[in-house]
Amino acid sequence: TFPRPAALLSSRMSRRLPRVVFDTPVEKARPLGLSFYAPLAGVCFTVGACLELFMIKTGFYEKVVVIEAERRAEAPPAWAAALQHAKDKSSSGNSSSSSTPPRK
Repeated sequence: TFPRPAALLSSRMSRRLPRVVFDTPVEKARPLGLSFYAPLAGVCFTVGACLELFMIKTGFYEKVVVIEAERRAEAPPAWAAALQHAKDKSSSGNSSSSSTPPRK
């Protein structure tokens, strides 16, 4: 068990702290209905559409395409490097070995 917060304080400090008493009973939160979620969905859709329109109008996607093309041109992806390594390894190895049959 964990010590209560009042037990962590010295007795002199705990006497100075006000005691919090809740007179009203705590109610359970009731679920929000369609009257709340429908306008919320409309607002979220509108904000998202405005953001997309802003990105299209400012040329964001064109810039992303250029940056991604430059990144891909600098170095091949890992899978392509592994494929090239396997190809080089098989061509430099025993050339008289039989090839494996194709997978079905």
